[in-house]
Amino acid sequence: MALSTIGCVDGITASCVVMIGCILGVYFIYKSKKLEANILFYVGLVMIFAGIALLGVFLDFLVVIFTGKNIANDWGQVGLISYIWVAPLIVIGILIGAELMIPEKKWYIVSVYLVLMVIFEILLFLDPVGSFNFVYPSSSGNALIDYNLKLTTPAGILMIIFVGSTIIFLGFGFLIKAIQSTGELRRKFLLLTIGVFMYAIFGLLESLMEPGYLLIIVRIGYISGPIFMYLGLKD
Repeated sequence: MALSTIGCVDGITASCVVMIGCILGVYFIYKSKKLEANILFYVGLVMIFAGIALLGVFLDFLVVIFTGKNIANDWGQVGLISYIWVAPLIVIGILIGAELMIPEKKWYIVSVYLVLMVIFEILLFLDPVGSFNFVYPSSSGNALIDYNLKLTTPAGILMIIFVGSTIIFLGFGFLIKAIQSTGELRRKFLLLTIGVFMYAIFGLLESLMEPGYLLIIVRIGYISGPIFMYLGLKD
């Protein structure tokens, strides 16, 4: 069974997100070591986690290409191998924000989210099938498996907390800093604000949208988030 056009769009764009995220992440980590800039190291990790947050789609696409059938998902592994990276991504993002805005209290803030991250990961591993809504192709191999986290489950509620914290703590936090600043500093905080909101908005759309041609725009927007963050931090 040949993969449909929509399936190809889904798989190719997911592959681009995974590869671009990993390549840029490794580059930023290398630059952080060279420049001795810890924040660039964190941004590199964010880029990598943002990329592999689509690992489930990417691997399903590869399996369909080479075997003509979808990847096995008998215990919900397609959703699991994507969403286990989302919480670390958000926690590191919050670490970046705390480092910039209230560095003296950053570890108090991050510690709270680390505990929530551990709980989130445990919940996912305990019940991956029950934590996700899976939509399977009508025939194996003619489309990719679509999945999103059930927001009414304990893991879904924690995800809402993570996304809400990102928007409130980072998005509006950086925006307030931009309003209070002037000149180059204002520009940098605005770039950070754009990066955070692009993460949140396009990440949410990624979770809610069914595969289609609009995924091209959504995934370009999603991977642009850390690029804007890098632009706001690079100097």
